[in-house]
Amino acid sequence: MSDATVTVVGRLTAKPTYGHTKNNDVFANFDVAVNHGYYDRERKMYIETGASFFSVSTFRNLAINAIESLERGTPVIVQGRLRLVKWESNDKQGMTARIEANSVGPDLNWGQADYTNIKRPRLEGDDPMDDPNVLGATPGDPQGFDSEPPEDLDEDVDEAAERIPAVLSA
Repeated sequence: MSDATVTVVGRLTAKPTYGHTKNNDVFANFDVAVNHGYYDRERKMYIETGASFFSVSTFRNLAINAIESLERGTPVIVQGRLRLVKWESNDKQGMTARIEANSVGPDLNWGQADYTNIKRPRLEGDDPMDDPNVLGATPGDPQGFDSEPPEDLDEDVDEAAERIPAVLSA
């Protein structure tokens, strides 16, 4: 069975909450509200017809970045796997749409973003990239890079730079 991949565009209802899994991975949870409506040309105004709410979970580096970047009301685009979770509480029962996010970013229709690339130490956990079999299959040193660049690297870069205008004009 394959997962349903979804993209949701909305606004955070509150600042993300966070914690650690049993394996000590960082996670962050937040809710996204997606407003529904349409533009009424006769009345020249936007008519709201309701909203849908999605619970979002993020893990590891994505969780850390979400915690440090997102606030209540932040317009976001979330992409991930949709899971419908049944719940019961006293006499009530229902279903929650939960997204396990692969990506979260600002919706630039509503503002500008200032991107900062952050280098963090590797986090311990069940990350498949930490698997010794994966690291062993990488040529060169354990980080996946040879200790010295190839001698003809400058020639390869120069050749690639010459091809760029031809690719852009195609």
